Amino acid sequence: MKVIHAAAPVRTQAVEAIRAEIVSGTLKPGQRLVERELCERLDVSRNTVREACRQLEAEGFLVIPPHKGPTVAQLSDEEARAIYEVREALECFAVRLFVERASDETVTRLRDALAKLKAAHESGRVARMLSTKTKFYDVLYSGAGNEVLHSQAHLLHGRLAQLRARSLSHSGRPQSSIAEIEEVVARIAARDADAASALWRDHIRNAAATALSR
Repeated sequence: MKVIHAAAPVRTQAVEAIRAEIVSGTLKPGQRLVERELCERLDVSRNTVREACRQLEAEGFLVIPPHKGPTVAQLSDEEARAIYEVREALECFAVRLFVERASDETVTRLRDALAKLKAAHESGRVARMLSTKTKFYDVLYSGAGNEVLHSQAHLLHGRLAQLRARSLSHSGRPQSSIAEIEEVVARIAARDADAASALWRDHIRNAAATALSR
């Protein structure tokens, strides 16, 4: 892990450093984190480590059982499949609603978010892909205009983060993923709800197959 420097808020840097270790596989699913070691490696206080771990727990990267230290979250294949099934239902519906409800200005915002997402995928940095994709989803759900749907998707976000990291770490997946998303956005811009929703379903199933293959 890198030592934390003072360019960004210390807690934010600690979160990013620990998350990067999980995404890269340096910290394995089920591995327990030792607070003292994290403090020494990151050169931060115990409170900063605890705050960072709580945020990563909220994101789904860590679990913190009562009276025990944080552990890297692990999902069974059965749990992963169930999460992808729910993701498919929520996101395909969001895509359909976006096509039906989003203004032309919001479509332009989605295209701008896609351009940033493509740059993130081309960087090869999984952590950057994940953070940029979150912003893409913010635009998508904003255009869908259904706060209940958005809140349900937010509840799933943390558990999906680790699966997305697993999928995008697979060789060739970032390139195929962004190509799939570009095709969906093209159908959205054409106001073709059926085609956009069907393509997004295929995108999710491809991501699931890649994640579960590991």
